[in-house]
Amino acid sequence: MKEVVEYKMQLAQKDFYHELVGFHFAADEMRRYVLEHRDNEQEILKETRKMLERYPDIDNMFVKLAPGVYHGQVNNYFPRSYRYDGQTITTAQGAEGLDYYARDWYTGALRCDGDGYWSEPYIGASTQTQIASHSIKIEDGQGQLTGVVGVDFTIKWMEAILKEIKPFDEAVCLIYGTNGSLIASSDSGNPEDGIQYKDDKKHWRVYSQTMSPMQMQLMIAVPNHIIWQSIKGRSLFTLFILILGIAILIYLFRRIEKNGKAFLQVQNEQKLVQKEMQMATNIQTGILVHDFIDDDQLALHAMLVPMQSVGGDLYDFYRDGDVVTFIIGDVSGKGMPAAMFMSAAVTLFRSAVKHHQSPKAIMEEINATLSQNNSSMMFVTAWIGQLHPSTGQLTYCNAGHLPPILVKDGQCRWLELKETNTLLGIDGDYHFSEQSITIDHGEQIIIFTDGVSEAENAQKELLGFDHLMEQLQKCQHPIDDLTVYNAVRQFASGAEQADDIAIMNVTRK
Repeated sequence: MKEVVEYKMQLAQKDFYHELVGFHFAADEMRRYVLEHRDNEQEILKETRKMLERYPDIDNMFVKLAPGVYHGQVNNYFPRSYRYDGQTITTAQGAEGLDYYARDWYTGALRCDGDGYWSEPYIGASTQTQIASHSIKIEDGQGQLTGVVGVDFTIKWMEAILKEIKPFDEAVCLIYGTNGSLIASSDSGNPEDGIQYKDDKKHWRVYSQTMSPMQMQLMIAVPNHIIWQSIKGRSLFTLFILILGIAILIYLFRRIEKNGKAFLQVQNEQKLVQKEMQMATNIQTGILVHDFIDDDQLALHAMLVPMQSVGGDLYDFYRDGDVVTFIIGDVSGKGMPAAMFMSAAVTLFRSAVKHHQSPKAIMEEINATLSQNNSSMMFVTAWIGQLHPSTGQLTYCNAGHLPPILVKDGQCRWLELKETNTLLGIDGDYHFSEQSITIDHGEQIIIFTDGVSEAENAQKELLGFDHLMEQLQKCQHPIDDLTVYNAVRQFASGAEQADDIAIMNVTRK
């Protein structure tokens, strides 16, 4: 019984976290947009509306600029777009006389860094529905406060998840806030103030768990009669089988008592393996670059989502004056062996890029080292590009990797590859070829691994190149790595991730 409930709680934690991460991505994306267009109030206002179109689960996207950012603006200047009665409403004005700088979402964002601030649920002033807010402070490159950006989301999706995870028809699943107030329930007939299941031990067995990042409390109440109904009505024969089973267990426990130390040793080894896997995850995450480029000439951003705790996809970049060199790759296999090979490839790239002037030479040095003593015959597909943002010259070398997507004038097409070259780690003496094109202002390069194109839905159908291109063509431009990842998620429709995913977006501004 306990195992079933705990498994359901794990499913809820995964679903809640997945949705909340999406809200955080949306707020962070709007934060970056405000920094780029802080002097264009109309563009900021338009972008709040576009964000609602891009994220259907968001109820309200808003920006509150810090005092004095726009000269002459009054306190109620509050650009936002929100949903009301089936329509999207965009306005630059807030309520007269309302001090937005004293609101919980504003002061909370100023106190928090990184993951931002998650508010307690409350009744929205515009829609009169129960919502919660996630807000992030906006700071410029000098650390000066520009304002706060935030999203509101309704609590309805919580109710759907709670109904989905009910372990039994008569069980009740609830979410409570940190102040103890009931937020959502799987029982539509439940009173708004909630039933104190935890105090009614005569009729209910209660299990609870804290949900992050909002620190909500998930509670599953199971009627006691369900727990004990399997015992009621048992025949004498069933009781005899139970007693016989207990006797067999006693006999077995006595037999294994002699091997108690070995049993404990196995348990300790299992815990050590789990701890080492978590350490491996932290180490691999730490290897990746997280300080991306976003200036007047260039925007470079990437993301990696491993299928397991660790994976074999990789990305990295190196900037030297007016030259930016970047790589994305995919190691054969999965799990720990692929992660170790991935770490070696990233380390070799960081070494080679500092003393070689071309993607071809960098690729050849990585290949020569990976091919040495490679008895397991592991290999890497990789794509290395070198861009001069001032001139737009892009030189690239491909080692058996998927072709990138070039986004030009709002249209997506595959970047031409005259020769794909061999895989890294197979032939250490191979001589690679490279080619060059010119990237105009506003054009983008989207590079990804086969975890994107080979994503599967519940019917085991592959996303494929053609369908991926169709999906991206429908998206709002410019496209970023999160846009590509959302297209994969939408196609998969909840199916488990079949492979590691790495995506990189390079835009010449």
